[in-house]
Amino acid sequence: MARNGERVGEISQPPPQPQPPPPPARASSGGRLRNRADPLLVVCRCYSVLTSLTALLCLAVNVLSAIRSFKNGSDIFDGIFRCYAVVIAFFVALAETEWQFVLKFTKVLEYWVARGMLQILYVLYYRLILFYFVP
Repeated sequence: MARNGERVGEISQPPPQPQPPPPPARASSGGRLRNRADPLLVVCRCYSVLTSLTALLCLAVNVLSAIRSFKNGSDIFDGIFRCYAVVIAFFVALAETEWQFVLKFTKVLEYWVARGMLQILYVLYYRLILFYFVP
């Protein structure tokens, strides 16, 4: 008895088997294929390291300035503004070093746009508050 469109006397063919993938490409000289880093990623990593070092430098300068402001006693508001600058610079440094412990709690800092916005916030805060409103 014929099944679903088979004619009597025909042998059904098994479905074709998938072909295995081709072997990985090798260099023409017979050596191994080199796994080199993408130059753009290397430049971005260097930028990230430079930004984190700059943020740590800003953090140190603002800490010293805040301590000096609180010692004088007359520049309390300057010291408070410097403390806020320290906190923001600390977050910039943590975001740029990409510690997994920090990124686990702040998922938004995994994105370059969020890091850029944080850096813009720091620059705007530093320019507007510290240079224009603090004598």
